[in-house]
Amino acid sequence: MTDIRLPKQVIDRIEGRWWSRFNKDRQRASDQIDERLERLRSHRNNIARYRRLLKTELSDLERDFINRRLSEETIAMQRLTADIPPLVVDQPANDEIVGRSGEAQP
Repeated sequence: MTDIRLPKQVIDRIEGRWWSRFNKDRQRASDQIDERLERLRSHRNNIARYRRLLKTELSDLERDFINRRLSEETIAMQRLTADIPPLVVDQPANDEIVGRSGEAQP
C-alpha cells in the first residue's frame, strides 16, 4: 500500500477533505462550549439584575415575582453547570494528612 504514488494535487484534495471534516468536529465542540458559556452569562446577568431589584422598594406582589424568577434562574444555572467537571480539586492542607481510612491524621 505504501508503494502507491499519487499526484500532488490529488493528495492535496484528500488532505483538504480530511482536515475540513476534522475541523468541523472541532468547530461544533467549540460552538457548543460558546453556547453554554453564553447561556451561563445570561443567567448570571439575570440573577444580578434580580438581586439589584430586590434592594429597591417593591410591593409584596413584585417581590414575590422577583424571588420566584431569581429561584428559576438559579436552578437553570445549576442545571447547566451540573455536568461540568471541577477545574480545581480540593486538596487537604499541608499540615493535614489523610490516611487510607479517609480520616485526617496529625
